[in-house]
Amino acid sequence: MARATKKRSFFSLFCTVCKEKDGKQRENYKILINTQNQNPKEFQLRKFCPTCRKHNIHKAKQISRAQNK
Repeated sequence: MARATKKRSFFSLFCTVCKEKDGKQRENYKILINTQNQNPKEFQLRKFCPTCRKHNIHKAKQISRAQNK
């Protein structure tokens, strides 16, 4: 049986375009990132933003496990 480790952390993805327009961060996606392989500060994905209705760059921000529910 595999050993349980806490290498993965919960992150929210926020649209960079919406943040520049409104000044508010809208949480669009929640993901798990292995922090040993990826640097969360530099992590970016091009995902669909329902507010902008376009594919934009989303940046990651760490959240607690309680907020993931």
